Amino acid sequence: MQKTRHNLAPLMIVIAAMVLTLAPSWSTAGEQEFFALGNYNLGSGKAIKDCALGFRTYGTLNSARSNAVLFPTWYGGTSAELEAFIGPGKMLDTTRYFVIAVDSFGNGVSSSPSNSPGQKGRSFPQFTIEDMVRAQHRLAAEKYGIQRLHAVIGVSMGGMQAFQWAAAYPGAARKIVAITGTPRPTAYDRLFFQTLLTALEGSRTQEGWDAVSLGTVAGLNAMASNTPARFNALCSRENLASQINRERDGLKKKDPLDLAWQVKALLRHDIYALPGAPANLARLDRSSMLTVISKQDVMVNPQPAMEFAASTRTGSVVFDSDCGHYIFQCEYATITALVSEFLDK
Repeated sequence: MQKTRHNLAPLMIVIAAMVLTLAPSWSTAGEQEFFALGNYNLGSGKAIKDCALGFRTYGTLNSARSNAVLFPTWYGGTSAELEAFIGPGKMLDTTRYFVIAVDSFGNGVSSSPSNSPGQKGRSFPQFTIEDMVRAQHRLAAEKYGIQRLHAVIGVSMGGMQAFQWAAAYPGAARKIVAITGTPRPTAYDRLFFQTLLTALEGSRTQEGWDAVSLGTVAGLNAMASNTPARFNALCSRENLASQINRERDGLKKKDPLDLAWQVKALLRHDIYALPGAPANLARLDRSSMLTVISKQDVMVNPQPAMEFAASTRTGSVVFDSDCGHYIFQCEYATITALVSEFLDK
């Protein structure tokens, strides 16, 4: 019996076309992942060996790769903690956007003094906000083939990273949202950060906290998180000790050197020192950036963010609330609505 030989070329073309159509579509539900950066060269000339960038993704990347929102973490925060803002009907609606929540260096998930296999503790090289953002840019481009993000959004230290994106990669994101961040710290900010750093580096071991450092950092955090008026309203004289103990309990979950290395990055942060920054910022489209400012913020002074919005003529919203730096807690619904509307335009 003569065998019939089938021409498989048309079938293979169809299959290949299907693969190309499906390849850009990632859909996940927030599992912890890592992007390997190899020996990652820092702006200082040093390198993080076997560098890993932690991240989680939510939602589905569309075929045009045009709906991605990058969301870096705040000081001491992790990508898992960003989930409160991500999901259907939330600030970052996963029925519309593919959200990449990124663990910033030094948070104990991405490469940090506490988890580095070859540069543990004080031997871990110092990184900057600029180093964080450059790694995030590589993640988006190399892992997902994204040439232009729909948005970058960040809160506090995440807001500083959003400002860095604006200065370093103009046009790399259609929208940028910086919430209670700063383009560069004021002298008062630097005073607070330096005092915090002194307490963090006063820890007697590389592995954990000593009682004095822990109590000092807990007190500094409590003082700067809210305005004096709000702190007095939330905490009575009799409950002060229990409030400080709650701060201590939260800090015990963190490594003091991880926090110290992130504070060093805050101290060095200055988008105006970046080569080409004035020209890059001048290229910002007026409708491409939204700065959310807390007028009574005592942790990150609001003045540089206000001056940035005025000089670039980009959008800004100023809240005058005694919530201070934690404006998100008091104005969550309002800020969520503002940001959602801005991203959806």
